[in-house]
Amino acid sequence: MMGVLTIVLILYMGGEAVEYTHRDGISECLSVKRKIERLGWKDTRNTRYSCEKREVEFEIGPDGDPQVVRLLD
Repeated sequence: MMGVLTIVLILYMGGEAVEYTHRDGISECLSVKRKIERLGWKDTRNTRYSCEKREVEFEIGPDGDPQVVRLLD
C-alpha cells in the first residue's frame, strides 16, 4: 500500500512511537493533545504526545473508518 502524508497524534514512550492516530488537521490534533493534558496526562522525560505531519499507511477499521496501521518515515 502507498503512503499518505497526514497529521498524526503520536504517543512516544522511551523515544519510540507506540501509539498513533490520524487527525483531520493540526488544529484538531492540538485540541486533542490539550484535552489529554487537561485530563492529567503530562509529558515526562520518558513519555510525550506530539502532533506531526508524517507519511503513514492506512487500513479500514472495523467501524469503516481509516486507521493508521504504521508510520512509514
